[in-house]
This record gives sequence, structure tokens and C-alpha cells, in this order.
Amino acid sequence: MRDTADCSLLAATSAAEIRAALDQLHAHEATVTLRLDALVAAQTDLARDLGRLDVLRARLGTHQAHSRAVGSGMLADAAATARRIAGAVSRLDREQANVRATLHVVEQVAELKACVLGVHGAMGAPQDWETAATYLNRAAQLPPDVVHGAFADDMVPTADVPDPPRVTLDAAAASLCGLFLREFDKAARTGDGPQVTRFFKLFPLIGRTDVGLDAYGRYVCQGVAARARAAFHAPAPAQRKDAFFYANTLTKLFEHIAQIVDGHEPLVERHYGPAMMHKVIERLQLEADVQGGIVLDTWRDERNIDRRLTDIKSYPFSFLVQSFLAPQRSATPTSRSTSPANTLPRTSEDEGVNMKEVDTLLGESALMLGRYALYSRFLSDKCAVS
Repeated sequence: MRDTADCSLLAATSAAEIRAALDQLHAHEATVTLRLDALVAAQTDLARDLGRLDVLRARLGTHQAHSRAVGSGMLADAAATARRIAGAVSRLDREQANVRATLHVVEQVAELKACVLGVHGAMGAPQDWETAATYLNRAAQLPPDVVHGAFADDMVPTADVPDPPRVTLDAAAASLCGLFLREFDKAARTGDGPQVTRFFKLFPLIGRTDVGLDAYGRYVCQGVAARARAAFHAPAPAQRKDAFFYANTLTKLFEHIAQIVDGHEPLVERHYGPAMMHKVIERLQLEADVQGGIVLDTWRDERNIDRRLTDIKSYPFSFLVQSFLAPQRSATPTSRSTSPANTLPRTSEDEGVNMKEVDTLLGESALMLGRYALYSRFLSDKCAVS
């Protein structure tokens, strides 16, 4: 703008043009003056802020020096002290853990000693078999390294029980197992149900689960065999000729076993654990095979199954079909020229295949197979792994 005013002033040719150019120069001067005043005022504030920054920098330098002194002196000592304290705390924690572990072992050995003395006392004059079995069960819950450890061998034996604890416990378990088995068999022979249950519940406590289940299996199998023999031999000979006598006998056998499984399963699983009834079921099934085999063998003999099968095989199929149509025959009998009976010697005029009896046998066989299928499904459901 100034260059423009200078050009206008230099190019002026009249007084009016000179005055106009001078007015432009005065206006430009006023603008520049205002800008210079503003810059001067701003410079004053800037100088004041810069001065404050210098003061703050000086103070910060002092603080920085103090911080370095504290870090290199006081804090370094504190850090070393903290490391020493942390190491001491770690060592103390390890010592406390060792002490707790030692106290726990001492408590376990004290429990072992109480169990050993309790078993010895209960098997003495009181003959409290339940208490003795309970002490053995408590001892079985202790870790094997405690029971077989040297510390227990030194601390548990007493003048009354001088043997190591494992020897005492094993001997007590073996003695009680033999005693429980004798008492169980005695109660089973006399039919004393409460005593059977009493001793059956004690076998798991002494760690003889298999022995208890085996004895219990024999016990229930004896009941199954006795009842099956009674159901089979009690009826009169006339009743044995009933069309469904053998099928009903097998049905009673299967129902009896199913009742035993349903009724005894809660007791077995409560004292022996889940799925332990499976072992009893295995024994029951073996007995069912024996008793069922007796029934089927007798049925086969008394129903002359082999003879009937031989007779049926000796006739052509066409003749057997005609036998079904016998009631619709005319007065003239159907020739049996195709029957082997014409070439085989006959003992009577009635000799041949009685289709009514065959139909009865098939119905009896179907009933037995149906009952066995139902029984098998029941056992499969009981033995299914959930």
C-alpha cells in the first residue's frame, strides 16, 4: 500500500492529487503505529512469562538435585532393606509351611495311633465289631506314606500293641474278615435277615468289598435256588401237564430275581458304592442260568420236544399244511401216500403229528421267550452305565 502511495505521490501533477496521496500515507502510518503498539504490549507480557519460566526452571533444577540425592541415598538403602525383608518373609513362609506340614503329619500319626489302639480295644473283651471296623475304616483314610512311614513305626507301637501299625491293621482286618464271613454264613443258614444285613455292611469298612459282595451273592443265589426248586417240584404231576406250567415257572424265577435286584440294590449301593450291584447281578444271572436250564431240560423231556421235532421233520411240508385243514376234510380221508408213515412201521393208528399240541408248544415257547426278553431288558437297564 505504501508503494502505491509513493507512486501516487510521485505521479501527482496537481495539488489535489498530492493531498490525496498524503492522506493515504497518513492512514497507512496510523495502521502501522497501531500494530507496533500491539507488538510492544505483547512483548511486555512475553518477557514477563519468560521471566517466570526462568524462575521455575531454577526451582526445578533444585528439586531435581534433591531427588537425585534422595534416590541415590535414602531410597537405595530403603530398597535394599525391602529386599532383605522380602527374603526374610519368604523364608518365614517356608518355615511356617514346613511347620504346618509337620503338624499335619503329627496329627495323622496321632489319628493312626488312636485307630490302632481303638481296633485293639474293640476286638478285646468288648468284641464291638462295628467299632473295630469303624477304626479300620478311619485308618484306611490316612495316606499310605504315613501309615508305612518310619515316624509312625516309632511313635505308634505301645506295650500292649508292639507291632508296627501296618502289621496290626492288616492282621486286624484279616481276623475281622474271617469273623464277619463266618457270622454272615451262619446268619444266612439260619435265615437271620438282620444279622445278614449287619455283617454285610461291615465288609467295606475293613476294605474287603469283594469278599462281602461274593458272600452276599451266594446268599441271594441260595434263596433263588431254594425258591425255584420249591416252585418247580411242589406242584402235583397233573399240574405239571398244564400247557403253560413251565413258562409260568420260568416267569416266577425271573420275577423273583427282579424283586431281589430292586429290593437289594439300595442297600448294596449305599454301603458299597454306585454300580456295585452289578457284581451281585452277575452271580444272580449265573444262578438263573442253572435254574432256568433245569426247567428247560425238564420241559424238553416231558414235552417230548426232540421226538416232536423228529416227527415234524419226517413229514413233507404239504402234509403238514393238510393237517391244519383236517376239520374241513370230506368223508373220504385225504391220502397220505406222500407221508413217510406209509413206509415206516406204525405203533398205532393215531400216530402222526398233532398240530394242536404243536400249536400249544409254540405258544408256551413264545411265552417263555417273551418273559426272558422282558427279564433281559430289565437287567440291561439296571447294568447300563449312566
